[in-house]
Amino acid sequence: MWIVPVALVALGLILFLVLRGGSGGGGILGRAQDDSIPRLRFRLSKVVPVPVTDAKPSELEHAARPAASAVTKTITALYSEAFLDPGNWRGGSYDSVWTLFDDGSRSAAQGEDQTLTLGPSAGDRYETVKQPKGKLSVKVLLDDKEQAATAVAIVRFETVATGKDGTLTTVVSTGQYFLHPGPDGWRIYSFSVGREDEEQAPQPGPSGSPSGGSS
Repeated sequence: MWIVPVALVALGLILFLVLRGGSGGGGILGRAQDDSIPRLRFRLSKVVPVPVTDAKPSELEHAARPAASAVTKTITALYSEAFLDPGNWRGGSYDSVWTLFDDGSRSAAQGEDQTLTLGPSAGDRYETVKQPKGKLSVKVLLDDKEQAATAVAIVRFETVATGKDGTLTTVVSTGQYFLHPGPDGWRIYSFSVGREDEEQAPQPGPSGSPSGGSS
C-alpha cells in the first residue's frame, strides 16, 4: 500500500525540479541568469568651487557641495544604466542613458554609444558585469549669488566584464562631463570621454582547457 504513494511523490518531485530547471529558475538542468544590477558608489574625491566674484573658493565649498552631490547622482545613474544594468546591455538598448543628456547633446551621445556604454553588441560578448568602482571630482561654477550655474565632473570608472568564452575585460572609462541644472536634475550638455579597456585571456581549467565558457 505504500509503494504507489511514494512513487507518485518521487515522480512529482522530479517533474518539479526538471520544470524549474528548464524555466531558467536555477534548477538541476540549468543555471539561473543573473539579472541583478551591481551596486555602484562613486567616491567624490574633491569639490572645487569656481566663483565669478572675488570670494575665495575655500569660503564657498558649502555652496558648491550640494551641487556636487547632485552631479554625483547623475553620473552614478549614467554608469549604472550604461554599463551595469543587464536589462540594458544584454539587449544593447540604452534608452534610459540618453535621458541623462539634454536635448542639445543627446544625438551626439547616441552617436558615441560604443564609448559611453558597454556597446550595442555587449549581450553577444559578455556573460556578467561585476565589481564596479569609480571616483570623480567636481568643479562647480557659482554665479554672483553663490548659486550653482554649471559643473564639470572629472570621472574614472572601472568594472569587470566576463566574456562568454571566459575572457575577462576590465572596462575603463575616463573623461569629463559638463552639466547644468534643470527641472529634472542635473543633465549633461557636453562631454569628452575615452575608453581604455584591458582584456585578459581565459584562465586554463584543471584539464588545461579554457575555463568559464558557456555551453
